[in-house]
Amino acid sequence: MAATGQVMAYRCEQCGSPEIVALSQLYEQGTRSFSGRFTSGVSQSFTAKAASPPSPRNYVRALFGWGFAMFFCVFWGIAGFRGILQHPQKTESLEGAVTFLFCLGLMLFLGMLFHFRRIAHYNREVYPLLHSDWAQTFMCRRCGKYSLIHP
Repeated sequence: MAATGQVMAYRCEQCGSPEIVALSQLYEQGTRSFSGRFTSGVSQSFTAKAASPPSPRNYVRALFGWGFAMFFCVFWGIAGFRGILQHPQKTESLEGAVTFLFCLGLMLFLGMLFHFRRIAHYNREVYPLLHSDWAQTFMCRRCGKYSLIHP
């Protein structure tokens, strides 16, 4: 007689219900793409939004935040230095302010580089672990408890 493989059914730790489902499956079932002649998009159920996977961090937001301030300071710092070089007698009192603006722009540039480094570290080290845990997390449809189940 051949042995049949029996699948072990998981049960909720809190209520004992066998109605547990993977977050990835909840996300997939509750997310719908639509497109029409003039519109397209994605609609999600509340459960799919709650079960959405973690996302990697984006560089664009940091670039706009740091980049705008950096560009402002460096631009006006360079413009101030050009004005000082063209009219040295009239602009002696502005040297400190212009130097401060230019140095602030350089500091903002370094801050942006360190922030990019933190984003890269998160995307390389932390995000894969979060995504792996998300892929192995299940939710009970009866009581709503989340459980991390390793295969």
